[in-house]
Amino acid sequence: MRVLFVEGKDEAVLRAFAQGLTLRWRLLSRPEQGLFLLEATDPGREIERAASGLAGTHAWTFDVLDEHLGG
Repeated sequence: MRVLFVEGKDEAVLRAFAQGLTLRWRLLSRPEQGLFLLEATDPGREIERAASGLAGTHAWTFDVLDEHLGG
């Protein structure tokens, strides 16, 4: 599984991108720094490329090596 992270200061840009996705995503906020982080699960290469082209953002994709779901 891969996870895409897109960081930026413009919530509207990240929200608009996320709402066009058909996969699982979360939009996180760090108000004290004015940062937003979009997390999307299992993006395809096309989505990764599109995210890397968003103005004013930085994008990274990571492979999940291990996971604990609590409990």
